[in-house]
Amino acid sequence: MHLLRILIFLLSWICFSTHAQQTAQSLFDQYKSAVYQIKIIDLESGNKSSIGSGFQVDRAGNIVTNHHVVSEYVYYPDKFRIEYLDQDGNTGELKLIDLDVINDLALVRKVQLSANEPAFIIAPSLPEQGSEIYSLGNPRDLGMSVVPGTFNGLKKNSFYQRIHFTGSINPGMSGGPAVDSKGQVMGVNVATAGNQIGFLIPLAKVKNLLLSKEAAPLAPSQFKPRIEQQLAANQQTLFSRIKNQTWKMGQLGRAIVPIEVTEFVSCWGDSNANDSEALYFSVASRCRIDEEIFLHRGLTSGGLELEFEYLEGKSMGSHRFYSFFTDSITGAGAGNKAGKIDVTNYRCQEDKVINIHGVENKTVLCLRAYKEYPSLYDVLFVSASLDFNEKGLIGHFTLAGVDKASALSFTQKFMDSIEWQ
Repeated sequence: MHLLRILIFLLSWICFSTHAQQTAQSLFDQYKSAVYQIKIIDLESGNKSSIGSGFQVDRAGNIVTNHHVVSEYVYYPDKFRIEYLDQDGNTGELKLIDLDVINDLALVRKVQLSANEPAFIIAPSLPEQGSEIYSLGNPRDLGMSVVPGTFNGLKKNSFYQRIHFTGSINPGMSGGPAVDSKGQVMGVNVATAGNQIGFLIPLAKVKNLLLSKEAAPLAPSQFKPRIEQQLAANQQTLFSRIKNQTWKMGQLGRAIVPIEVTEFVSCWGDSNANDSEALYFSVASRCRIDEEIFLHRGLTSGGLELEFEYLEGKSMGSHRFYSFFTDSITGAGAGNKAGKIDVTNYRCQEDKVINIHGVENKTVLCLRAYKEYPSLYDVLFVSASLDFNEKGLIGHFTLAGVDKASALSFTQKFMDSIEWQ
């Protein structure tokens, strides 16, 4: 009986593999002319600066790709241009029609059309969980590839919605289509976490982008206002959900702090409880959003992280503990990637604050402005309790790409969440 089961499993696996290979070959033959390498060309050298993939969706020459594939052009349109390379070696210029930085999508269009313009069909709905799907794209400079995998549904507990794909999305395949067994587009390649774990942008986001497929190309002067509008709307949605959520509280040492902010903010804990030689006791809780918004190579936004660490001196004495405690708050830094060309220096304000539970804290609130997006800021906040000589609570959070009202509202909720047992 055991041998029979093994034989049945092997036959099933062989049939599945054969079917996958046949379907992949069919998709390759049918759609290879509608998948492109997207190239960002440096105008001075005439050489490519970066590459990705894209796929055509209609006979008007509209092509979907990732925002991160074309981001160099979006930020520096005087330095770069966008080109496509098709399977026959033909190249042509592309114009930017629209972009969706929140979901890492961009819509570009051919400047010159041919008599025959191949295109993919957009699926009416997502497939059933467990269905076989296929990722198409141009890894590096190797030509088009088809990677079979499994549709595992939408990623759980995610604010920036993604599809979990069991398959290898290789460098250069970003922006290529993910299709069902009929060849209909149900997602867009966007990222990999290695070990056959890939992520796709879902069908609904693609359909929203395609509402612009009859629009005129954006002028370069419209690129950054469009991005600022999307970032502002996104952070309003994000912080409205966080503000209206009841934070789950839990014990951290002798303090009570948030241990769950909302379903899309993941939390972890750590302590030195097993270190019998430690001069102090430390227990920490750290929470963050796992995804960020890619703006360009040197700038990400849309992140949130918060941290609490309870510290208690075992045999340090109050003076030594105070020095140690004070030193512990100096290591806080920005939670996102940003350079001098994108943001100002932080401007900070120090205060002593007593919250609604009577906990007294020294606080430092720092903001830096986005140079291209004047309504948005990155926020860095640190608090240190002042109620006891030989124990204390350090609080810390960072926010990326928020307006001042959201920053102050979050700060208030963060501070009022702290209490002693």
